[in-house]
Amino acid sequence: MRVGLLYSLGPDCNYDVALEQIEEADRLGLNSVLFEEHHGDLGCPAIMPLIAAAASRTKTIRVGSSNRQLCLEYPINGAEDYAVIDQISRGRVVAGVSAGEREQEFQAAGVPWSEREGRFGEALELLRTVWSQSNVSFVGEHYRFPLHAQGEPGWQREPYKPPFVDQWRRGQIIPEHLPLLPQPLQWPHPPMWVNATSEAIIQLAGSKGYSLLISPLETETEVRAKIDLYDRALGQAGRDRNEVEVALCRELFMDTDGDVARDRALPALRSRIEQLRPQAGEDQSGLAVIRGLSDEELLNQCALYGNHDDLLPRLLSLKAEAGINHLICRTSLPGLNPLDVMHSIRLIASSLHSRLQA
Repeated sequence: MRVGLLYSLGPDCNYDVALEQIEEADRLGLNSVLFEEHHGDLGCPAIMPLIAAAASRTKTIRVGSSNRQLCLEYPINGAEDYAVIDQISRGRVVAGVSAGEREQEFQAAGVPWSEREGRFGEALELLRTVWSQSNVSFVGEHYRFPLHAQGEPGWQREPYKPPFVDQWRRGQIIPEHLPLLPQPLQWPHPPMWVNATSEAIIQLAGSKGYSLLISPLETETEVRAKIDLYDRALGQAGRDRNEVEVALCRELFMDTDGDVARDRALPALRSRIEQLRPQAGEDQSGLAVIRGLSDEELLNQCALYGNHDDLLPRLLSLKAEAGINHLICRTSLPGLNPLDVMHSIRLIASSLHSRLQA
């Protein structure tokens, strides 16, 4: 099981502190760091500069997004961002993408909430196409590339007409097919991790062979149900589980004293849930379940806390029974001292990471 970090950097965060923690995680050998995108008063609306900053200050750790909101923008913008950062990082970028989790964000962007799944499926196809093909066009219900593209739905490669002339040497001719430049360093494209926001999206991820990422604050029952659905979709498509990542994000706080870890994790976790409440909109069913849990149920179902002896058996169980092969830890929780967060990261690296590799 690989181990990484998750950052949800709101407007009151300290970017320098977060980047120092990421540098230390890289030095200690952790596998990944992902940034969460949200628009409004909770979360960072522009994560790509943060990913680029993390890439420039690290050497081996994978850097990327947990939930880039592809439906809120023209997907080619995201494709270009990932490609450039993949070059900067020498092939370490992860494209974690989401169909959308909050209706208010769609309202603010003027995008119909009801179209998110259709838009997301097209956006994924568009990204994978422009990353792995040269001189293409794409026509969909929601997106086109180039914007003036015409023809049958789907993507088309430019027919070869000798002699070949590069796009930028064709004068004033308006091209019908375009390349995405630069191309990502990873071939055929950077890893694509799909946020498990709905059953339809989970089935799409499995059928297309994309990796799956499960957000924090979901009970273990919900986690296992989503993975079962994903595994069925993978199997029906004839795909191998070993080809994909099944990543679980979790609120995690570690200390050598398990009681200290609990006492610090619980108020931070409750605070995080209350922060999310205004963002949930009319559908607060998931938050209602979590908010209704007792303290012990919340800590045991939706978080990981304690010392090495507390955490290792639970993680090995998730690995063996649910097939989780990548744990993404959100250690920087509301109200926690940055020094305590750094201590937790160091304990994760020294006490857990090596024992989860087998």
